[in-house]
Amino acid sequence: PPSEAPEPPPLPMFLTKKERKKLRRRTRMERELQRQEMVARGFIKAPEPKVKISNMMRVLSADASADPTKIEAEVKKQMALRLKNHNERNQARKKTASEKREKKLEKLAKETEVETTVHLYKVNDLTNKQNRYKVDVNAQYYKLHGVGVVSDSCNLICVEGGAKSLGKFQKLLLRRIKWNAAAKDDDADDDDDDDDDHDDDDDD
Repeated sequence: PPSEAPEPPPLPMFLTKKERKKLRRRTRMERELQRQEMVARGFIKAPEPKVKISNMMRVLSADASADPTKIEAEVKKQMALRLKNHNERNQARKKTASEKREKKLEKLAKETEVETTVHLYKVNDLTNKQNRYKVDVNAQYYKLHGVGVVSDSCNLICVEGGAKSLGKFQKLLLRRIKWNAAAKDDDADDDDDDDDDHDDDDDD
């Protein structure tokens, strides 16, 4: 029946920190075993030994003993190259600003697939054009739908959408928009207009 509240959406299942570490360790182990098998069959070339300053003498025992200064310089060069490749891979995986925005909008749009919530707000003064623009633009950005009622006695804003989007929209109305400051600015503008009218009358 319409009077009854809808059933709550299913709660997502989250893994504990220990379970996430175990899953990550298992995935990396499977990937490493697969790589070793590819190397054993000759499909890919075996990687070079990962030489560092700490294991230089153990990995390159004969060469390191013969000319340690030259080997140390070569090891530092390899370490710098590995760090450079690491940073380049991270930069290649990094999303651009437009891709981040698109991903965020997709998540907001998927919220309504689970549950749609309706919020109703009462606003004392909605005559300020700047405030109306903020309400309209943010509602479009957060993929909200609704209607606004403007009258002399009461102003209503009714919006529907996902819970997270409505939370952002609620912060806009209750915190970010300074309704009293806008009303004072309008009163000041009206006073300035009245003063200008009086000045014109005095000139006449």
